[in-house]
Order: sequence, then C-alpha cells, then structure tokens
Amino acid sequence: MLQLLQPGSKHFSFAAFTLAIVVNVSLAGLIYGLTIGNSKQPIKDPLTINFRQFTDSTVEEQNNEPELEPIEEPQPITAALPPAVQATFDAPDISFNNSISLPAVSVPTFNVSPQLVDVTSAIQPEAVLAEPQIGLAKIRHKSNPEYPYKARRLKIEGYVLLHVLIDDAGRPKEIKVIEEQPRGYFAKASRKAVGRWEFEKTPAGTTEWKKVKLGFELN
Repeated sequence: MLQLLQPGSKHFSFAAFTLAIVVNVSLAGLIYGLTIGNSKQPIKDPLTINFRQFTDSTVEEQNNEPELEPIEEPQPITAALPPAVQATFDAPDISFNNSISLPAVSVPTFNVSPQLVDVTSAIQPEAVLAEPQIGLAKIRHKSNPEYPYKARRLKIEGYVLLHVLIDDAGRPKEIKVIEEQPRGYFAKASRKAVGRWEFEKTPAGTTEWKKVKLGFELN
C-alpha cells in the first residue's frame, strides 16, 4: 500500500506515522509482557499466628507454687507390756454322789367333818353377856369346807369354833369366830362353808345363836 502512495504526499506521511505507532506499541507490549511474567512469584498460603493471653494471676500461680518436701512417716512406737500374770487356784476336789434317792411323795387325804359339841362352859362370860343361852345347832343340810391349800401343803391340822346366828328360816345371818387353832389357817374356809348350811328353824320372828365346831384332819 505504501508503494501506491507517492513520497511527499499527505497520505504517505500519515500512513508512515500510523505504522510507526503500531510497531512501537507492539514492541512495548512485548517487552512489558516478558518483564512482568518473569517477575511474578508463586503465591503461598497465608500464615496464621494464634496468640494466647495469660493473666498475671495465672503466671504468678505457676511461678509461686512452692515445691513440697516429702514428709517422713513417723515410726510406730511399741510399748513393752508387762508379762501376763497367771493366777492359779487350788480348788478342792468335789465329788458328787449321783445315787441320791428321793423320798416317796404321798398325796395326803383329809377328812373335814363338823363336830357338834357343847362348849358353853369354855366360853368366857363377857363374850356371851348380851346374848341369850347358846345351845347346839341342829343341822339340816351341810357341805364340807375345802381343806386350805397352805395348811395341806404344810400338813397342818386344827379346828375352828364358831357362833352362828340363825333366823326363823334356818339360815345363818351372822358368823363369829370364837376360837381357831392354829390361827390363820382354817377360819376363812369354815365361815364360807357354814354360811351355806341350813339349820333347824327357830320360832317365827326369832333368832338364836348356835355353836359349831369344825375339825380339820389329814388322813
């Protein structure tokens, strides 16, 4: 195209100027690309740094912990005990006789029967001063008293003398213990038994004192 243009013309000058600019720009771009490509360095991973903050108290505790010295264990103290004292006793030789014979135990039998006796002369005058003449009681129905357990166990015998006030129906109204031998064994059982007896009736509207003697004997 430059051959077609004549030198010295305006078109020729403009074309030459344009071509020179293109060539210069191309060379500049080539040189820049070569320079920048060689200067690039490989990109590395970013470096991460972690920081840990310690307080003053933590540092002081770590620095101020005293070293513990080992403690020696005390040795056990052993006390010497006095020698044991052995006591000796001289026990007498006791021999037991196994051939001990017990006496035969026999169950006693007893007989309790009322004895109607005239004991008016044996009664003191002051004991019958305000009472009418006392005679023997005639019994229509009676039951024997029980032999007291204590007297039977101790094998004690005795008797009781009673004065009995009888009404017109023949029933005891009052019983007095005049004499008891031995004392404290037979009076209670005698009064309980005589209180259930029936005697001969007295005249209507009257009462009479009668004597009753009970003997307690073991057969």
